[in-house]
Amino acid sequence: MQNLQHVNRRGIAYFLQSHARRDGGIAYSFARKPKGQPVDAIPEGYEIFERPADAQVFLRKVQPVAILPLEVQLVQSAVRALAGIEHFIVAAEGDALVIYLPEVDDDEHHRRQFATVMSPHQIRILRQLRIHDATYGRIMRFVLADATSRKFHAQRWCFRGSIDNWITLSESGRLAGLLERYAPHLGKESFFELY
Repeated sequence: MQNLQHVNRRGIAYFLQSHARRDGGIAYSFARKPKGQPVDAIPEGYEIFERPADAQVFLRKVQPVAILPLEVQLVQSAVRALAGIEHFIVAAEGDALVIYLPEVDDDEHHRRQFATVMSPHQIRILRQLRIHDATYGRIMRFVLADATSRKFHAQRWCFRGSIDNWITLSESGRLAGLLERYAPHLGKESFFELY
């Protein structure tokens, strides 16, 4: 029997395996180096989940999602076009579209330091490698407020250590309008002025 394999965004292969539980049941998990019995298909009622933050792979029960695939595509397009960001993750999580950005230090000081010893091409390759291995952090989300009218609330993540949580930015509105208003701030200093 062949192990079902999932390669995460970092290019690391995870293999699906099973092992007996103490209560007589079967438990499933993904591992980089399988030790249990190989499994060649996803068990019914389960799905592969790659955690956006660190690309770790899990097998979990299928999670209900109220978000439409077209809405995921709309957010992806808006982040590229309106924010000019190339590397990001948009995850449909329950009733929300969550945008994750790589936590990579990319300030002007570091770029100038690299520019003195590296070519622009080498700097781009180094940045790609850093993004490839980066941890991604949640930054903004659009929460479905009304499933019939498909209206959303925009929220951004608050980075104040004592109150790490979501801050609501808007009344409910159409997703396209909220993206037009808030997506241009992603990855910029103006993002931290949104309240």
